[in-house]
Order: sequence, then structure tokens, then C-alpha cells
Amino acid sequence: MYNDILATLLPVEKPLLADRIEKMNKALRAGIEELRWNATSIDPFIKAAMGIVSDVDALVKLMKDNVRKMQDMMKKWLTPLFERRLKAFPPDELE
Repeated sequence: MYNDILATLLPVEKPLLADRIEKMNKALRAGIEELRWNATSIDPFIKAAMGIVSDVDALVKLMKDNVRKMQDMMKKWLTPLFERRLKAFPPDELE
């Protein structure tokens, strides 16, 4: 989930989630730098880290879904103001 979050975020979205990304990085830092898979404190670490990453993942998916819905709504509103004719008209006929 962590890698998917970072891979799918657009550059304009990253500042919106900067504090949550930092929170994920802090939560995962112990697992990267200190803990080993056979450590006694690994289960609480995994539970806490999964909770934080899952929350951020759900938020990112909600954001992406909302943007998709807005784009779909805007496509329905798309109507041309006028249509361009392909052939040229003399000035008196154009008026």
C-alpha cells in the first residue's frame, strides 16, 4: 500500500498529504532501521504501521475517486458554444 500511495500521487497532490506521508514514514522507520522480523515487538509495530498506512491509502483512494467523479460530471457539461463550418463564406453570406 505504501508504495502504491507514493507511486500514484500526482505532484500537486503530495503537498496536500505531506503531513500524513511524514507520519507513515515515521511509523515505518523503526521497521526499516531497528526491528527484525523475529523481534518480540514486531506484531505491535505491524499493527500500528498497517493502521496508519491503511488510513492514508483509504484517503488517497477517496481523493482519486472524487476527482474522477468531478471529471465525469464536467464531461457532461461540455457543449460547444458554436460550431465551426468547414467551408469559407463570402462576407455578405456570413452576416
